[in-house]
Amino acid sequence: MTLLIFSYVLAAFLFFFSYYLDSRGDKNTTLFTTISMSSAFVALFAAVSAHLLYLGNTSISVLIFRLCLIVLAFTVVSIHTYVHSVPYDDKITFVRLIGWLLTGFAVYLVFVSSFAAEWGPSGFRISSTPFYGIMDGFTLFSLVYFIALPGLTVLSLVLRAFALKSRIYRQRLLFIALSIIAGYLSGWGLWQLSLWYYWALPLVPFAFAVLIMLVYQSNQMSTLLDANRTIASLVNFLVLGVLFSAVTGLAIAVLYEFIPHSPLSALVMVAVAAVMLSLRTLIARPLHRYVRVGSEYEEDLEAGLDAINFNAGGDEVIKSTVSLLENFMEASTVEIMVADEKGRLSTVFSSTGAKNEIKSDNKAIDFLLGHTDSIVLKTQAITLHAYEEIKEDLLKVFDLARADALILLREGHKIIGLVLLGPKKRGADYTAYDFGVLSRLYSNFFLVLYYLKNIANESVVLTVDRELEFSGQIISSIQDNIDRISNDKVDVDFITRSARKLGGDFIDFIQLGPDKSLFVMGDVSGKGLNASMSMVILKSVLRTFLSETGDFKQLVVKVNSFIKNNLPKGTFFAGVFGLLDFKNNVLYYINCGVPAMFLYTATYNNAIEIQGDGKVLGFVRDIGKFLKVKKIALNPEDVILMTTDGLVDSMNLRGERFGKDRVQRMLLDNRAYASSRIARFLHESLTEFVSRELDDDITVLVIKYLAK
Repeated sequence: MTLLIFSYVLAAFLFFFSYYLDSRGDKNTTLFTTISMSSAFVALFAAVSAHLLYLGNTSISVLIFRLCLIVLAFTVVSIHTYVHSVPYDDKITFVRLIGWLLTGFAVYLVFVSSFAAEWGPSGFRISSTPFYGIMDGFTLFSLVYFIALPGLTVLSLVLRAFALKSRIYRQRLLFIALSIIAGYLSGWGLWQLSLWYYWALPLVPFAFAVLIMLVYQSNQMSTLLDANRTIASLVNFLVLGVLFSAVTGLAIAVLYEFIPHSPLSALVMVAVAAVMLSLRTLIARPLHRYVRVGSEYEEDLEAGLDAINFNAGGDEVIKSTVSLLENFMEASTVEIMVADEKGRLSTVFSSTGAKNEIKSDNKAIDFLLGHTDSIVLKTQAITLHAYEEIKEDLLKVFDLARADALILLREGHKIIGLVLLGPKKRGADYTAYDFGVLSRLYSNFFLVLYYLKNIANESVVLTVDRELEFSGQIISSIQDNIDRISNDKVDVDFITRSARKLGGDFIDFIQLGPDKSLFVMGDVSGKGLNASMSMVILKSVLRTFLSETGDFKQLVVKVNSFIKNNLPKGTFFAGVFGLLDFKNNVLYYINCGVPAMFLYTATYNNAIEIQGDGKVLGFVRDIGKFLKVKKIALNPEDVILMTTDGLVDSMNLRGERFGKDRVQRMLLDNRAYASSRIARFLHESLTEFVSRELDDDITVLVIKYLAK
């Protein structure tokens, strides 16, 4: 009976799960909390009853067993009541009344029939007296609460599912029905096993855990499953997993039976397994290629978005983007809306020819901006409890363009535009796979909308050199939104220059309070328009992540994950994140590959290199263990100077690098000047050194501490 410990653990888990559901405070989980709690008591009473019976305390064991059956009946009835409240959270009085009557009947049945439980030679046995001469009480209880009521529950779910027009709700009900079937089948199987092997009895309550978790997950589904992908995955699993394993096992079994046992026979079996594994590998690739039913399009869509030519003008950018969405996502219609300076959204393209407008004070848009939600499917707007308070307004946005999917593009908490996708061709719906693709390719759509927003507002399309002008606007917009550090204790300035006006050097300041300021300086990989766009995106997500976390190191971890998962493949960021704490006169910083960072201290009258080793962001997925938060105590006249690789790696006509030594000497020679002059002198020294146009972007940041 050592397995009883698992029943106690299960009861504890279900109690904890009930507490979790109750702590969420969602009104649509209240009844499900009751189901989870009652299931926990079923597991607990079953374990205690079996334990007492095994110890020989029959009378108390039978009493606890009766309580277990009553609570079990209440749980089954509660599940029946719960599924009738799905999907609209309806409270049907008639169903609740029937539920209480069935619970009362269970109490009557359990106490009228005399139950007995015992360990027999062949396992666990339950007996009871006949109920009014019909059949024994336990058999009648089983027929009502294990067969009839669950059967009616499943039947009502199926009938209601096919009567619904909403596919997401239909999918929910059908999955709940399958979950109930799976739960009861697993319970029946474990019960049959326990009749012959008494040690399996403590495992029977696990069927409730299976049922509860499956039903809960089914009712949380907010996106449709892609039937094609499900079928493809099933076929691949059956062929590559089940079939090959069965054939390999059968072949080895036959060899084991007929080949004399020797070291040679073992080698033959290993060879057979190796051959089957090689054959499986050969078949896997063509099988994955042909058994995918046209559902896996992410790589093709990403390649198409990456290939968009932004020099071709706004009309061509729109045409290319719409064509990709129609071909790969099978969107029947596409509408693109761009925000003006006041946040009012207007249609710049619609495949239906519509001209729509969304006001700047739209509740749904404000909610999404405040909650960092960027991709929303109509099925989610209908089903997710998180959207309950703005559900009506959100559905109006979808209905405005007759859309089933929405992509909201933002810069921090400021909206850039919307992409609204109409229903899929051939009547299909957007699935979890589509949602994942849109989420992962968000940065590509951001690039398109940011480009269109600037064209709409600045008439860039009329300029002679579209790309140069557009990149110039990006750099200008970044500098305009910087929260310049204004504190009597410090003098901060910087200089940034882009080679040919195109680049990814990045600097930003964000004021966190009267005594704290955050700064980020570095270089986004690449050149030209793509690097500039990556820079703008990083600036946007930085402010978004700051609203989600107050942990300095975790902020950098989140930025790394975003670069790795959302920006174009191969993008990385080399720089530094710093946090100035004026109250404590301290600089905290995390080095992310900044090439040159020097500290001049008046105490020692010397400039030392302080950056140490740093991990560039965008290469390693789990970078947290590599990041170190360093601390510098700041004193009057201390000067910190940092610069990107464009400065230290610049070469003159003789092939000599500017190098860190010159930066260090420049800092020592000019330490007495204001930070703006130190940065300017360093830039002028570089210009004189190279004697030609810069080949790479440069950024210099100078922080001069004035007083404690």
